[in-house]
Amino acid sequence: MVELLGRSSGVGFQLHMAFQVFDVATILAYSLAFIGVVQLIELAILQPLERRSSRWRQPEAAHA
Repeated sequence: MVELLGRSSGVGFQLHMAFQVFDVATILAYSLAFIGVVQLIELAILQPLERRSSRWRQPEAAHA
């Protein structure tokens, strides 16, 4: 993720350059693309890993 933000060809650098020239269309395009990628990573990778890693826990209602 850091690679996407920090490199001169990364999203963060491109957003910085778009802000410098106030190119709203480019700012929106890069921002929406970045948000879409982060959401896909969350849904496709992180949530299944979280479900798998917390499978051993008992439901909260069982503790009461």
